[in-house]
Amino acid sequence: MKAHEFEFPEDRYYLKNHVWLKTDNGNILIGITELGQSLSKGIVHIDLPETGESIKKGDTLVAYETIKAVSQIALPFDASVTEVNEKLWEDPNIINGDPYNEWIVKIKGELDERSLMKVEDAVEYYGRLIAKERERYAGIDE
Repeated sequence: MKAHEFEFPEDRYYLKNHVWLKTDNGNILIGITELGQSLSKGIVHIDLPETGESIKKGDTLVAYETIKAVSQIALPFDASVTEVNEKLWEDPNIINGDPYNEWIVKIKGELDERSLMKVEDAVEYYGRLIAKERERYAGIDE
């Protein structure tokens, strides 16, 4: 499904902080949405957790730095890190090339679906967000 020109695959859940979650053989893959990566172009550094590390609900799982800002990924549930995408140590910017196939970390945890958005909800939420931002900046280039 799409929110404006940004794709949101139907096989995952979403958070309001531009993060997607996808179940995968008992694990949960975590990544950044296409919209999130377009806002995060130029990732220059990423702090990944250690495999085996336990992350409490609301604590930082991953932090990444772009040329504009530092962003953090936190989850609305407890999790344990089962694997990190080792390629990101060398080139964190690969997330921008293929945001739905380049995951950041794999975790184990109990998904609390009440705190996650299904694709329909995510498309509606992000669609409103994009429209509001475009309206806010309309006419600036004129």
